[in-house]
Parts: sequence; C-alpha cells; structure tokens
Amino acid sequence: MVHVPSLPARGRLLLAELSGVAGRYGIGADRDVDRDQAVAAVRAVTDDPVLLGIQAGAAMADPVGISAPTVELLAAAGADMAVAEQHAAEVRARLERQGVRYDRPPP
Repeated sequence: MVHVPSLPARGRLLLAELSGVAGRYGIGADRDVDRDQAVAAVRAVTDDPVLLGIQAGAAMADPVGISAPTVELLAAAGADMAVAEQHAAEVRARLERQGVRYDRPPP
C-alpha cells in the first residue's frame, strides 16, 4: 500500500489502482504476460512519471525482497526513478520505525 497523504485524492486513487495493476503484472497472476502488454496496462492507469515513481519506490521498499519485477515494470513504463529512490527511503524509514526488519541492504 502506498501512503502519500500530500497527494490530492485523484492521485491517491490512481496510486491505489496502479498498485494493483503493477503488482499483478510484476509478480502476480499476469507476470508472464508479454512485457509490452504489461507496460501498456500500467500506462492505461497513468503515464505520470511521478506517480509511477512513487509506486516504484513503494515496491523498492518491499521488506521481503520479491518486488524487483514490479520495479522493473514501472521503470519500463516511465517511472521517475529519482522519485522512486526518494520514496523508497521514506517508506523504508517509516516501516523500520514501525518495527519492520530488513535483512537485506536497500537497493
């Protein structure tokens, strides 16, 4: 789940939808779909590089370490990876404050 309360409601709704679509095509049921089709599905939700970057950052902060394919998909769809890295650091710090343990270094 992506937590960005500073975004307008429309942006938060797009992130919620993007989370589901990117996860489904990145590591979920449709992970074996042609990459161009997966990128098109992500871009059908949004082609905003900042929103794509925020979602990529949330995936980068995955404490289990299984979301790399989702990050790659979002990058291919045009995510701003500087935004992704910044958001990943914020999410990771928030999760660590909540007691989540990372057994691997950040990407």
